[in-house]
Amino acid sequence: MYLTRCISTLAAILMLTACSASPTLRLIGTGQLASDLRVDDTRVGGLSGMDYDAARDEWLLISDDRGIHGPARFYRARIAYDVRSVGAIAITGMQPVTQAGGAPYARRGEPGQVADLETLRIDPLERSLWYAGEGDRAARSPMLIRRAGMDGALLGELPFPAGLQIQPDSLAGGRTNAGPEGMSFSVDGKHLWMAMEGALLQDAPPAGSGKGALTRISLLDRQGAVLAQYAYPLNPVLPPGRPSGYSDNGISEILAIGPRRLLVIERAGRQMEHAFEFDVRLYDVDLRDATVIDANAPIAAGVRPVVKRQLLASAQLPPGWSDNYEAMVWGPKLANGHRSLVIVSDNNFRDGPTRVLVFDAGPDASWQ
Repeated sequence: MYLTRCISTLAAILMLTACSASPTLRLIGTGQLASDLRVDDTRVGGLSGMDYDAARDEWLLISDDRGIHGPARFYRARIAYDVRSVGAIAITGMQPVTQAGGAPYARRGEPGQVADLETLRIDPLERSLWYAGEGDRAARSPMLIRRAGMDGALLGELPFPAGLQIQPDSLAGGRTNAGPEGMSFSVDGKHLWMAMEGALLQDAPPAGSGKGALTRISLLDRQGAVLAQYAYPLNPVLPPGRPSGYSDNGISEILAIGPRRLLVIERAGRQMEHAFEFDVRLYDVDLRDATVIDANAPIAAGVRPVVKRQLLASAQLPPGWSDNYEAMVWGPKLANGHRSLVIVSDNNFRDGPTRVLVFDAGPDASWQ
């Protein structure tokens, strides 16, 4: 299970572009998993969410496979790195994720709940997992937030916010493949942040070539009630792809860094003549002065959206390493006392590898 290692020669410091008082990110190195890797009779791919299990010094990575290449599942992994370089990456096991009574999730196209699982977090207050799934409008399969044991067995479910839910008989609610893509516990562990990848049907057309959109970030309590909700401005997809080609932009992961601050990955894709290209940006997002919006009504004109400060863009990555990055988590402290930040791509089960970026994120105080 030990995989091809790719140590980046890039050691430049990646600076924030918006505020001289903001912290810095330094790319330590890169690694990758082979596109044809198989573990426990499943194809490793579609890695869309992750968390670090400090108790076992291992990483949990959830796949958004809809039953095509194996059951709904997450993988356990080892990622070796220090302040200077990234070493071996190994997938050490696969764990199915199940429904009530141990029932598997439905395969795409079959009756039942389809699991398009996009984000995973370890509960900081107790040893369990929380994950979210996008659902499928055409299949009438709802979006979900569920809690599982470390063995993948279902422990409970939060009521998904009604205003964000897929509503197959209405021109409102969440879009297929634009649902709860990002999730993070608050810094005190008492609440849950959740980000919709794209705009709701009642809010706007999706962000695409030359046009942005507003999506929503919600703060939930542990029973699923919406405590606050904010408008997040998605960038247009620029430059555009080929004429009439598909393009979109959306939030792919979030990570709490303060009571009202989040790291947000915003990832855009565009269809070109012979390939699909991705742009990725990482933002420090401040929600303190944003308007608290109505969770059950269209976003009103004149609301103050969250404030975004760019930390990272595709051009600051090694050549050829801009990709469909969808997973992000704090890793263990480095020997210099700094935080480490790990970001992983979703290869969509195509021919490309799964890519791993490891950063020195500076001392804790710089993120306050």
